Amino acid sequence: MRLEPYSSRGKMLIARGIVEGIIKPSRELLRTVAACTMCGYCMYRCALQNVDVIIALRAKLVQLGFFDSGHRKAADMILNYDNPYSKSLRKSVELPMSGETVFFAGCSYVQYFPGKLNKIGEILSRIGGVGWLGPDEPCCGNLLLTSGQVDAFIDYGERVVGKFKEMKVKRIITACPGCHETFLREYPKFFDFDVEVEHLTQLLARKVEEGRLIPRNLNAHVTFHDPCHLARFSRIIDEPRLIIENTPGAVMAEMRHNRLSTMCCGGGGGAPIVHPRLTAKIAERRLGEAIDAGADILITSCPLCEHMLGRSATRKRSQIRVLDIADLF
Repeated sequence: MRLEPYSSRGKMLIARGIVEGIIKPSRELLRTVAACTMCGYCMYRCALQNVDVIIALRAKLVQLGFFDSGHRKAADMILNYDNPYSKSLRKSVELPMSGETVFFAGCSYVQYFPGKLNKIGEILSRIGGVGWLGPDEPCCGNLLLTSGQVDAFIDYGERVVGKFKEMKVKRIITACPGCHETFLREYPKFFDFDVEVEHLTQLLARKVEEGRLIPRNLNAHVTFHDPCHLARFSRIIDEPRLIIENTPGAVMAEMRHNRLSTMCCGGGGGAPIVHPRLTAKIAERRLGEAIDAGADILITSCPLCEHMLGRSATRKRSQIRVLDIADLF
């Protein structure tokens, strides 16, 4: 029974207990509630909107004065420096600072794979018609919301929406599933936000089908890790597989948990800030599925997934390579 509070069912009971006054908030309870990556697997398996309940639970704890210091520090970084990572983080993409269609770089690529943004910029330049917001691009604010700091999310989100309106943006393309889900699913709940949102894999798959983009020769056994936000929240499942199927020399093998039943990498919901060992174990389990599938290369389409799984491969001294979908071009 000690583990039940860490399950989705346990958190639903905690939420009910808090509302009914049966359970009193505490620091220990906060750590339990923070042990969730917001992967949405429970929502996929259940009729409830479990993730929304967990966000509301975290927001209630924040309202009662219980918040994680790491989450608060990340929130302060977002509010003051437009990213949750560092004062010195600088965004750079080789795209024009204009256009109704913009690439939204997000924060995690800049933090973990800054060079990858150059690759994405090159691909988008070849496609044409895509700009970006410039080096002062804001954060999407996802961590503010998922950590329960809803008032801060609303205040900051108003600034983000204002930036899009100032630039006359009508369409956003992002390579980060967290940014994609936040703009697609969350912003319309809180703001007057009528902007088309597309993930990079959707655009790349379309151009591959049109024959305008051709993936490079891979010559390897590969598997694809579906990012939780991309698969379960946004239902973008077939597009990355279409790209891989059209990659010369790529032999695809699915992992045991794939598509809507994908397994989390451990990187979401602010969980690594509070529970780094637990989330590292989650990544290790997911990497094990890729190894069991016989893959030489594990492909994903999320910077946090690539970071968590790549770090796990390094720690386990595995020979498997972890690549982004953009690396196929």
